[in-house]
Amino acid sequence: MLIYEPINISVSVGYGSVALAQQTNDVNVDQSAFQIAGVGGDGGNGNLASGGSVGGASAGSAVVATGGSGGGNGGAGYFSGALVDAPVVIYHPVNIALAGQGGNAYAGQSNAVDLNQSVVQVAGVGGNGGSGNVASGGSVITLDPAWGSSNGASAWHLVETGGSQAANGGDGSFHGELVHTSFVLYDPINIAVAGYNSSAYAIQTNSVYVDQSALQIAGIGGYGGNGNIAAGGSGSLISHGLWGGSDAIATGANGTGNGGSGHVSGSLIDVSVAIYAPINIAIAGPHSTAVAGQTNDVHIDQSAVQIAGVGGDGGHGNLALGGDLATHFLSDLHLMA
Repeated sequence: MLIYEPINISVSVGYGSVALAQQTNDVNVDQSAFQIAGVGGDGGNGNLASGGSVGGASAGSAVVATGGSGGGNGGAGYFSGALVDAPVVIYHPVNIALAGQGGNAYAGQSNAVDLNQSVVQVAGVGGNGGSGNVASGGSVITLDPAWGSSNGASAWHLVETGGSQAANGGDGSFHGELVHTSFVLYDPINIAVAGYNSSAYAIQTNSVYVDQSALQIAGIGGYGGNGNIAAGGSGSLISHGLWGGSDAIATGANGTGNGGSGHVSGSLIDVSVAIYAPINIAIAGPHSTAVAGQTNDVHIDQSAVQIAGVGGDGGHGNLALGGDLATHFLSDLHLMA
């Protein structure tokens, strides 16, 4: 909150006198704010996450799982509360010149004012997924050298390399309010009063720039990373003998560069008020001259950009590959996935 109120008064009492009141103001008021809350960190770039490699030889039941691989996901952002920016400016210069009968009164006022009440408020934004990451599933090789197991039972094999994920954007969640309230009262007054047979001049020149713009962002899901690779593992299953059973190889799912969801529960509020009321008065008695000149150059920016609850974009230029599958078998019922 700022109160700027210069007052300039010149009074000349008596006949044949001169009163001069000169006021020059050059004011710059910066009440801008930058507020960030509940923003998830970005995922790292250029990361490599690799699943394990497995090789095995078995005459019985074999289960191989290499697990999933993930690289460079952005963290989720959560915000519950309020981000409030409420700047107030009261600018009220007063310039008065009074002269008695037969005198001259001159009141000159020149104001150059720059008021900046802009705000940037960011809350509940999910971090972006990293770029250029690689998530690779494991490679699996199993070998059955003989027909059946030692007790004559059929061999049964299951190979699973798991899923691979690279650089998903984090979710953004916002619960609360983003409030930007700007108030400007600009009220210069310029008065010149002269008595009988006298001259009165009231000159006022104002150049005012008021910026009350706002940028409010809440509950935005992070972008998925770009240029990422998610590759599933390779599976190879070989049987040299005659055996009955089922062979199943699953290399898992692969995903890369998904955008995060955006959630908003609350309000984005921008309230800007500007009151600009310059007053210029020149009063002269009979047989006298009164001149009141006023020049105003005013620019008031109350624009607002409000973004809420937008899901992040998926990454571009990403590659998701399923695993390679190789089998060798005789007459059996086989299932390959």
